[in-house]
Amino acid sequence: MTSPAPPLLATVDDVQARTEQQFTPAERARVTVLCADASAMARSLVPSMTVPAPATAVGVVSAAVLRALATPPEGLKDEAIGGHSRTLAGDGSGGLYFTDTELDLLRPAPNGGAFSIWT
Repeated sequence: MTSPAPPLLATVDDVQARTEQQFTPAERARVTVLCADASAMARSLVPSMTVPAPATAVGVVSAAVLRALATPPEGLKDEAIGGHSRTLAGDGSGGLYFTDTELDLLRPAPNGGAFSIWT
């Protein structure tokens, strides 16, 4: 018997709330998969994440999903049309990644203060 999968850290509705673009049914399906992938990645990259997840998790996962949606599905990094060209940033993961700052937002806050005073 396997344990149930942990809940997603963000849903399609969470991602939709952070963009003006209205998702088509096909895009909603892709966002669902990306939310599941990003949630699993976040838990893997931050094993010390609290349960329940921090309040920042929804925004962090949604941002990663929106970045992935902006990455061409063909995995193109450079594109040129006429005199216009663009280069997309990415790490080869299909556009789904977290920045160091985002990962910090998923980590538990350190206990205690910044320093101690002994008398």
